Amino acid sequence: MKNSGPIASLVEVTEAPVVLEPIEPALKEELLTNIDERGQVTVRCRFDSAEFNLIRIWRSTYLVCYDTGHRSELLHADGIAIAPQWMPVLPGAAALFTLVFAPLPKECSAFDLIEDIPQPGGFHVAGIGRNRRDMYEVGV
Repeated sequence: MKNSGPIASLVEVTEAPVVLEPIEPALKEELLTNIDERGQVTVRCRFDSAEFNLIRIWRSTYLVCYDTGHRSELLHADGIAIAPQWMPVLPGAAALFTLVFAPLPKECSAFDLIEDIPQPGGFHVAGIGRNRRDMYEVGV
């Protein structure tokens, strides 16, 4: 068959189209109820250094919801080295960095920022109260 239009070739469909089964009403309601409309969570961090320090953030850093135990994973870090790299912080200086996390559940009213690492010295900020904007500033 010769093509007379802008389409270079035509493909003959030989398989039956996929037909999706309808979602049961109870499952549909559960899925819609569990959708978090807030989106990602942004945490701006400040690390004040009295002496020379090396800091970094591990990918195993989470927000842990007090109400459900849900762990929101770290999606992006800006202004800080990611392990295994290190970032120096000079005496008397402050390191400012931003962490972006996956959404928290709707029912979350407070959470901890926990850097879950296999050595001492991980960042831990307890009892961060939830706000409507899901944007926070903490000292680490």
